[in-house]
Amino acid sequence: KLRAAGLNVVSTYIEWSRHEPRRGQYDFTGDNDIEHFIKLAEQEGLLVILRPGPYICAERDLGGYPPWILHENLKMILRTNDSSHTHHVRSWLEVFLRKIQPYLYGNGGPVIMVQIENEYGSYPICDRRYTFWLRDIFQSYIGSNAVLFTTDGNGSFYLRCGPIPGVFITVDFGHGVNVMNAFKPLRAVQPHGPLVNSEFYTGWLTHWGEPEESGASTSGVVNTTRSLLAMNASLNFFMFFGGTNFGFTSGANNPPFQPQLTSYNYDAPISEAGDLTDKYFAIKSVISEFFPIAEIPVGNSSKGSYGRLVLEPKISLRDSDTGIVYNNTTYPQTFEALELYSGLLWYETTLPLDFSGTSLLMADDLHDRAIVYINKTAVGVLSRSTTTSMFISEGAGQPLSLLVENQGHINYGQMMD
Repeated sequence: KLRAAGLNVVSTYIEWSRHEPRRGQYDFTGDNDIEHFIKLAEQEGLLVILRPGPYICAERDLGGYPPWILHENLKMILRTNDSSHTHHVRSWLEVFLRKIQPYLYGNGGPVIMVQIENEYGSYPICDRRYTFWLRDIFQSYIGSNAVLFTTDGNGSFYLRCGPIPGVFITVDFGHGVNVMNAFKPLRAVQPHGPLVNSEFYTGWLTHWGEPEESGASTSGVVNTTRSLLAMNASLNFFMFFGGTNFGFTSGANNPPFQPQLTSYNYDAPISEAGDLTDKYFAIKSVISEFFPIAEIPVGNSSKGSYGRLVLEPKISLRDSDTGIVYNNTTYPQTFEALELYSGLLWYETTLPLDFSGTSLLMADDLHDRAIVYINKTAVGVLSRSTTTSMFISEGAGQPLSLLVENQGHINYGQMMD
């Protein structure tokens, strides 16, 4: 479907947490088989851009970092030269970069570019020792067999710390801008070479509680695409296909705390269901003004009505032993301290026998949402996004319980730590 629209490259993030879900346990099978992905792209006549981070953002849990890294050192500072951090980064990159070496363009493969980090210029900790160290690791495996590059916002502030000496610089921006002006900050730091928008936004992400998907107008995307192609710039549509963050894999923004949806439809040209949208055909049309497009038959999947599905309760989370691990502690422990990195955590204590009247229950450091129970009866909801306190009354000698939901580790900004 990408080829049929006139695209000649597929770009993908490589998520560390998918490939090393537990320390030292690597998984490159099934959906994680990056070599198979690269081979499929090559068979379709597509070149490949890889974006392995190790921080990728991507609205994924912890920006693509494996959450177990937080358990290793609770004081670790991510995306810095902190040795407890770089120790794990090096181990992961050595495994991954060795795996992709045969597929680099200089070795006869389709991989033409490999990104270092992701929008580091937006990160308030400007640790050049770290980015230079990353460059050297990437360079030792990539060499001149593919182009190493960085991606940052197209403002001078973002280009203060994002670029790395000796690494090709690209920027990102959306539609509705004067493209000549949009590239000026890039030209100020990189006077020569191709102009590349490595994230040209076709839509936007959506947070829980927002009324509807944040899209981008088709006409705006098409007009800016035309302007970019007319000036011989290169662009990577972000996203062309957004898909789904299945399970507990979506992340959150902060501040304020805004967990993201499971859906990553993004108002992309190819919908979450894999269907071709009006935006798809409009983009294909504007590309055809500049390049010939091969006639490749593609279409949408068939749809059907499957009737009404009724779900029935089958098991109680509280009363079942299925998948439940119990720990007795003096003080409440975090998910990470218990090596639980997603899902639900049940905290329980017993109210004093002399408990009476009304008291204020406070959970200031709640991460992220809790249903409050007294004697197994739900009495309220606390949320990091709204309120972290509530009044409770009665229940002397009864269990006070909080069922806490991890709504996603923060994936953007300094609060990731």
